[in-house]
Amino acid sequence: MEQFNKNAKAYDKIRSKITYPQTLYRYLAERAPATSAALDIGCGNGVSSIRLKDYFSYVEGCDLGEALIERARVNYPELSFTVSPAETFSPGRTFDLITSATSFYWMDRKAVLTNLKSWLRPEGLFCAYRYDVPIIYGPLRDYIEKELVTHWAAHRDPRLIQYDDTLELMRDCPHLQDARREAFANILFLSAEEVALFFLSTSYASRFIELEGGETYRNNFVEKVMSIGGSEPIAVNFDIHAFSATYLPAN
Repeated sequence: MEQFNKNAKAYDKIRSKITYPQTLYRYLAERAPATSAALDIGCGNGVSSIRLKDYFSYVEGCDLGEALIERARVNYPELSFTVSPAETFSPGRTFDLITSATSFYWMDRKAVLTNLKSWLRPEGLFCAYRYDVPIIYGPLRDYIEKELVTHWAAHRDPRLIQYDDTLELMRDCPHLQDARREAFANILFLSAEEVALFFLSTSYASRFIELEGGETYRNNFVEKVMSIGGSEPIAVNFDIHAFSATYLPAN
């Protein structure tokens, strides 16, 4: 997560374009016991937090990145944001829904799942959702996949490539019930430049550039993507995998 904080401005520019499907938020709001308050942990620049505002009266976000939270406060002044790791976050209220958008696997997941006992209201809902490496449709796909294999793969954190056992961790928690994994379609259309900026904002590509490729690689990558991608919008598959469970306190 440190890479994201170090590159907060670039991250902010492109990640605001990477939207999550409305069907996901509508579904979560329908499953939550009420719509009084929602919390977004690991909220980054707030792009996922603001989507909760359509359904919940009060929305709060927290993230350990100071620069990211600064951007979130500028972007969405109507929401409340706190600089804090999720593992030690101490909110002043409980919530009907808690979400973690493409950030849960960076956390101590067992600690966060334990925290839900003090964060959620009875029958409150927790959902951690993410997308994997997006699939580029069209002629850019081969080039992006080649860069991933030949340059970026060595810099991918193991948490990005290992089996995601979030569902099993949820089912191991006696205070969580009805744990489930669901998928939500999410095809976005980006310009070639936006595709380039997205991958440059990832932890693995930015790490490769920092340690090996340098600015020369960055500039050549953008030029190559724009040359292959052309001027027409490019379809990109950001399908969402959502893990959710309901909090039921012990009697």
